[in-house]
Amino acid sequence: MGAAEQAWLSQEAQDYVHAAKVFKSDVDKFSALNGPAAKQPCSESTPTLNPESVRVINAINALANKLGWSADKLARLDTALHKLSSDGDPNSTGVQIRSTWQGIIARGQDADLVREASEGGGLGFPGAGTQTVNNDCTVFALANAAGLPYGAVAARATELIHQGDWRGTDERANPQAVIERHGLNGGEVVMLAEAFGQVEVVPSSDFAKTLHAGRPVMINVIPADGNMQRGHEVVLTKTFQHRGETWFEMMDSNQGPQRRLFLSSSELNTMLQENGVAYRPNPGTTPKLFRDSGGS
Repeated sequence: MGAAEQAWLSQEAQDYVHAAKVFKSDVDKFSALNGPAAKQPCSESTPTLNPESVRVINAINALANKLGWSADKLARLDTALHKLSSDGDPNSTGVQIRSTWQGIIARGQDADLVREASEGGGLGFPGAGTQTVNNDCTVFALANAAGLPYGAVAARATELIHQGDWRGTDERANPQAVIERHGLNGGEVVMLAEAFGQVEVVPSSDFAKTLHAGRPVMINVIPADGNMQRGHEVVLTKTFQHRGETWFEMMDSNQGPQRRLFLSSSELNTMLQENGVAYRPNPGTTPKLFRDSGGS
């Protein structure tokens, strides 16, 4: 079997797995709507949670309570954790995602997009550094969104995993390795964001409105290689109109602290995996905008 055929078969396998996940998700939604649980009143924005998600959420809430968080912070954390769910086009394929990323990268610093973004809604500030070979994009994303140095966020993330009962014993014993090899899960991102400020989980339909309100949005997207078994955390910092369509400015830790990427709402929908995590500093505080080199 030649290299080209092997690559084709590998992509077919990835697409098959993704399609199977989409099918299972649809079945779960149908069961939730038509089974016994459908008789119970619930919010339409609250996704059905599996037992493992419930376990992790309960453990994160318990740690926050143990740490003495205020009632407001505990309530905001719990609400955000329960609102985390999938977003974007569930039918996107690896081929489409790779093509989308290639177009975004090739677009570069298009003069019209740079000008329109500068006039758009949202915050513009330098990033926390450039990601290296580690899978610490979530730490970079929060550092970028909060205007904090990479080291401050990484230290808090390390302590969070060390104390987190939802993690295994081996992971808790070596939290730095967890961050470098696997990154943070969605619940950990939410708790970290609330630890530094105030967090809200928002659907993609509210990204533009949230950015106009001055709150950057962290999002989990499928990475540039199109591998749908992985995720990559980036930050949306601005929104603007371009040729009659809503566009976004994006900070990607793979691109360094100064370079911005620009993508349309349709491109974002192709690569998006989950709801966004919107951040704002606590009242009476402002982000400290650092330009440190991060984890390199």
